[in-house]
Amino acid sequence: MSAIVFFEQYEVLHGGQQVLVELVHAALDCGCSATVLVPSGLCAEQCALAGALVRGIPLLSLRTGKKSLPDTLKLGAYTVVLLLRHWQTLRKADLLYVNGVRLLPVAWLASLLFRKQAVYHIHLDHTGFERCLFLLVLKHRLTRLLVVPSQFILRRLRRYSGRFDDTRCTVLENGLDARFTNIPYVDRFSDRPLCQVGIIGRVSREKGQDVVLDLAAAFPKMSFHILGDAAFDDGAYYAHLRETAPPNVRFHGWVNDVPAKARELDLQICLAPSRYAETFSLTLLQGAVLSCLTIARRVGAQTELAGQLGLRAFDQDEELPGIFRCALAATSESLAAETRSSYERVQSLYGHEAYRERLQGFFLRIMAEPEATHA
Repeated sequence: MSAIVFFEQYEVLHGGQQVLVELVHAALDCGCSATVLVPSGLCAEQCALAGALVRGIPLLSLRTGKKSLPDTLKLGAYTVVLLLRHWQTLRKADLLYVNGVRLLPVAWLASLLFRKQAVYHIHLDHTGFERCLFLLVLKHRLTRLLVVPSQFILRRLRRYSGRFDDTRCTVLENGLDARFTNIPYVDRFSDRPLCQVGIIGRVSREKGQDVVLDLAAAFPKMSFHILGDAAFDDGAYYAHLRETAPPNVRFHGWVNDVPAKARELDLQICLAPSRYAETFSLTLLQGAVLSCLTIARRVGAQTELAGQLGLRAFDQDEELPGIFRCALAATSESLAAETRSSYERVQSLYGHEAYRERLQGFFLRIMAEPEATHA
């Protein structure tokens, strides 16, 4: 039995952490043992419920974006403390699996010290400094894989440096987690007005929730629901939205059981207005599988995914009122047919069962293939 030690940097249960929980489930299903080094919180609880041995670690608080010298020193001290505290756990591991970037230095040093294979799983479109870190770990023969969530990110890395044209750089697409199991299609449009709009996920400037300010004013008979909180981002943007939003915008905070909340609110439209170059987009999958008319901004990997799923899409904020007017003018039958088609595509390609099988195959390949021998 292979012993895998997972590293997770955050205590919350957002997209990257939901992926981690599914990875843990898949590893255990393949007969591996799983230990997770993770700060106390929802993510740790879900990993423990999956059957993993959870080891609590301190939350590493660094500012987002470009790191300062104090951040660098803090990371160095944190790395040393973590290695010393979990020396025995790391020494006994067969594989180190890093979910995210902040704990990459810890895992890389542990890989060097204990001669352990390591997998580095990234979820964001990182910039120069982080990309240099990825190139550094790829130089080492103990680096088993560098995992990215989409072809979009792999293309961007390879444009940055030809050294990412490495067989160890691999795509592992995300999918729907266990919360979205056995969800039937529901006609949300017949015999009712089109008026309930939701935006799911972390609230930040780059995620574009401020589009609701003008939309809510332009469509006062519609209700707009923000299902998310600021999480590890600056709360000033979230506070600004709450202070300036029209009365038909409601803020629900972080919602873990999204399907139940969608039923409660009778959501009909799921809007994905992110301005960030999304590396995948779990929001699109969630909106479509919840039988909502899902509308995506063409940005990053969302562009390809929206096309694949047959979703309505836009480039600029100014296009949204027209898209909403077209939806309001459509018949309930046409909206039901459109959303059923997207629902079926998501279930076929990214449903939870298919996702879990894909992850299990991923771990089985890692266990079966010869160890990396790159210089």
